[in-house]
Amino acid sequence: MNGIAQFLQASGLRMIAPVLLTAMLLLAVRSDLQAYRIPNPLVAWGALAGLAVSMAPGGIGPAAALAGLFLGLLALLPLYAVRALGAGDVKLMAAVGAFIGPQALPLTLLATFVAGGLLTVAVTLYRGTALRLLRNVRDMLCGAWWRLACSEAPVLEPAPVSAGKMPYALAIAIGAWCQLALSGSPLAAWLQPG
Repeated sequence: MNGIAQFLQASGLRMIAPVLLTAMLLLAVRSDLQAYRIPNPLVAWGALAGLAVSMAPGGIGPAAALAGLFLGLLALLPLYAVRALGAGDVKLMAAVGAFIGPQALPLTLLATFVAGGLLTVAVTLYRGTALRLLRNVRDMLCGAWWRLACSEAPVLEPAPVSAGKMPYALAIAIGAWCQLALSGSPLAAWLQPG
């Protein structure tokens, strides 16, 4: 049995996780671009695949996969709470977390937020809703600032009028692919917790 595990590990089993992650991300991006939704079966399959490959020789381990899944879910929940993201985006980041684990999540999130910001600006400029986006950000921040000035806990309220939908799966995919490309770099090492 040990010989089989060594053969599988030497023959590229480590490449299964990035290939499955990329397949899940491509399907999610396609669905999000076409219908502004990410199907639940896709993210469930992705999370289970991430957990399964974590147990393979050279994998991150099931504890790291579960921690990545949980932290990926928690990282985007505040944006879902203010209706800045959909539930599918949050679940997709959780599935990505199952593949990469908690150590790689900070770089993925940073790259995702940068890509998401740039994509949001591009989409709102293209659609002519950039002014609405700026007003929404202003109103949310002013409302939170006012509550803080009145000695209340600041709360980011959802915008009453949306600037439009943006397929955030693309930003999540870019973030995950940046993490894969930069794995082992000084930036990745600097962003790793502990």
